[in-house]
Amino acid sequence: MVRIWKRRWALLSAAALIAVGASWALSPAQSGRKRESSPRQYEPPRPAPARPSEPVPAPGSEPSRPRVAAPAEALPLGADAAPSGADESQEDTLSIQTQLVMVPFAVTDKRNRYINDLTAQDIQVLENGKPQEIFSFARESDLPLTFALLFDISGSQQYSIAEQRLAAQAFLRQTLRPQKDLAGVVTFRRDIEVRQKLTSNLSALERAVNDIRFESGGYVYGGTPPLDPSITGTSLFDAVCVVSSEMLLREAGRRVIILLTDGEDTTSRYKLSDAIDTSLRSDVQVYAVGIPGGVPNGFGGISITGLDRRALERLCESTGGRAFFPRSPADYVAAFQQIETDLRQQYIVTYSPSNPTRDGKFREIAVKILRPGEAKSWRVFARKGYYLK
Repeated sequence: MVRIWKRRWALLSAAALIAVGASWALSPAQSGRKRESSPRQYEPPRPAPARPSEPVPAPGSEPSRPRVAAPAEALPLGADAAPSGADESQEDTLSIQTQLVMVPFAVTDKRNRYINDLTAQDIQVLENGKPQEIFSFARESDLPLTFALLFDISGSQQYSIAEQRLAAQAFLRQTLRPQKDLAGVVTFRRDIEVRQKLTSNLSALERAVNDIRFESGGYVYGGTPPLDPSITGTSLFDAVCVVSSEMLLREAGRRVIILLTDGEDTTSRYKLSDAIDTSLRSDVQVYAVGIPGGVPNGFGGISITGLDRRALERLCESTGGRAFFPRSPADYVAAFQQIETDLRQQYIVTYSPSNPTRDGKFREIAVKILRPGEAKSWRVFARKGYYLK
């Protein structure tokens, strides 16, 4: 038994919430803080490590700060608060640290319809294969959302950029909630450029999207593709790493990247595994709209280039997102509507890990559905793990 001198019970403090995919509290970033709108280019660090190190704040940004402090009501079940009449002058305290892991997830049936009636008794959470005790469970559709739209403007995308702009603007109008959500616009080919920093200003975001063009250096109709790699290169994985670790890292709420690309990467210093790792470390979900590219074939027509479905699916599913592959430009709006629905139809489960050691190692997460029968064919979309630091 622990003996507390001078007859005082310590305050129970909840440690910083390990927000796996989302944070409960609003940060100053979402309380009306103005954002600059001037374009900014990012260069990934040289040389790139085999695995990215801890995310580095963007140049000129605020010093690193704790993620989000757990609210008082997030104390473990059965924990006692300090007596209200405790003498503040007493010195000895007992501090109990509690980590809560938050896992957003969505469930669909074999017809891709959302399952909206689950309870805590219908699921099981595993960490590194071991069942965990659920702390809370709820269906959340109102969490703050911070997302970045990433447009691939490499040569392969020039013939679909107009349709992409229209679909993205419709998505912004439908999804962004003033005073609650933030969004930004980024383009990439070989380089990475922020067209609009995070803001809740819908008009500024729509202007940034509308201004996206396939820039100089495109193919001459029926001619030969250029050899300049700054024009033809695609740094997809670099873009995901930079946006996750610099643009979204310290934002409250759920953090999401939405990619519009064919999934082919030709000039990144980072690899697919690095993009997944950095997104997980930054608690960022990645969604993708897979758009096949097109290039002139030398005979006055357009040849459809490859679509790396496997890379996009692995990137998205590992981080708790999904990849959509519209069959034509007319389907782009429908793909964005599915993403918006997915973001608003998720459950939130929290648990305190049975192994509380902050060892910085990756921990696998699995959400299992316990209902019998047809539920065995249901699909769960949740991130594959997290790092406890």
